[in-house]
Amino acid sequence: MERPHLKLPPWAKSLSARLLVLTVSFVMLAEVFVFAPSVARFRIDWLEAHLDSAYLAALALEATPDQMIPDDLEKELLSNAGIEAVILRREDRKLLLQRDDMPAKIDKDVDLTSFSIPMALLEGFSTLTQTGNRMLRVIGMPSMAPTFEIEILVHEKTLTEAMRDFGWRVMGLSLMISFFTAGLVYFALNRMMVLPMRTLTRDMIRFRETPQDKNAVIDPGHRDDEIGVARQELASMQQDLQAMLNQRRRLAALGTAATKISHDLRNALATSMLMTEQLAKSQDDEVRAVVPRLLSSMERAVYISEQTLSFARETPPPRDLVKFTLVELIEEIRDQILLQKSDPLLDGATESETKLSLPCTAQVDIDLPDDVMLEADYDMLFRAFSNLMRNPLEAGADTVWVSVQKVHGNRQSIQDGHFIEVLISDNGPGLAEKAIKNLFIPFAASGRQGGTGLGLAIARELIAVHNGDLRLAATGPDGAIFCVKLPVSS
Repeated sequence: MERPHLKLPPWAKSLSARLLVLTVSFVMLAEVFVFAPSVARFRIDWLEAHLDSAYLAALALEATPDQMIPDDLEKELLSNAGIEAVILRREDRKLLLQRDDMPAKIDKDVDLTSFSIPMALLEGFSTLTQTGNRMLRVIGMPSMAPTFEIEILVHEKTLTEAMRDFGWRVMGLSLMISFFTAGLVYFALNRMMVLPMRTLTRDMIRFRETPQDKNAVIDPGHRDDEIGVARQELASMQQDLQAMLNQRRRLAALGTAATKISHDLRNALATSMLMTEQLAKSQDDEVRAVVPRLLSSMERAVYISEQTLSFARETPPPRDLVKFTLVELIEEIRDQILLQKSDPLLDGATESETKLSLPCTAQVDIDLPDDVMLEADYDMLFRAFSNLMRNPLEAGADTVWVSVQKVHGNRQSIQDGHFIEVLISDNGPGLAEKAIKNLFIPFAASGRQGGTGLGLAIARELIAVHNGDLRLAATGPDGAIFCVKLPVSS
């Protein structure tokens, strides 16, 4: 099935947009940690400034001979200072200035002589969000006379309005700094990372659309950072992939031709076999003597053609699942192999050689549990195990053992993850070094003369269809051991 055409996402969903939003968000988050202390500090400065103004007003009262001033002047001094009343404490006396004759009701005390950062932040937030007009009594020491304690009464509403004006100015400045910083970071990262990644993605999409076009291979450039390494590796991978595609195209063409040739050859050989069987009825003894060898050669040619056609299939044939015991399958394969080995005519011997032939000396020893059930395609596994058991006998072995691999001490692997491991071992000459290097590679891994090397490749493919595995466990001058791992039926 053809995959959908890929394209770069729109800007709103791109990395650039996400980078811009994240940068602004992070800078604004950092500004929050600046805004709260700034507002708290503004509140303290505002109160200290009013303490200084109140101290100056009190000095005007103290400078009079009788420490009495007209009411209008007193109210004007307090109004200019922005306070309702002031109390200046001396060691021997106390000076009082107030606008009204009746003392104001105090809603909250603010002591500036004891300072802590958490308390300043908390009270600053409380004043900023205050909706009423509380009367605050502020206790502190003016900066001009740090040895004197002074108390003032102020309306909190005036302080709240001043803090909000200051907060809006700080927020506006923070937004400007945020967008300016975010813009610089965005354009820097966008140029250094996002744009090269978009270019790399665009090159990958173009190569996917036309992988055989040499112009589609990207230019790795001269960057030496991570993106430069990625471009170099991608360029190398594209070149290797193009080489593999070209080789695969040539092999596909060759495989198609070989499949057609094998199909035509098999049909021609089938016709020749029918004609050869008619020659067996000839009255000429010499003709009848040649017929068995001719039939044997044709059967081998047909077998090679069928192997080639089977391997040329793009996908394995569908499985016909049935339940059967493993020992039942192996015993039937053993009986067929020994039957063919005991009939010399099947091996190409003449009638005269048949009279002198000895009984079959090949042995197939089976040591399998009787209760191992498989749910698989019987014919597929018959063909796979037949190849594995027949190959060593044709390579020179006279005994083949079929047993179950034991793991975890004396415990068999039948119950180990619901898989069974079957060992096919022999006493033949083992596999040649070339055969080991090219194991399971078609037309290259044959261990005997005249072989196609398709037997092991087809066996492994048929076993893999059943979610199993085939591997070479050991080989040497004393023989070879193949291990087949298959799932068992409960």
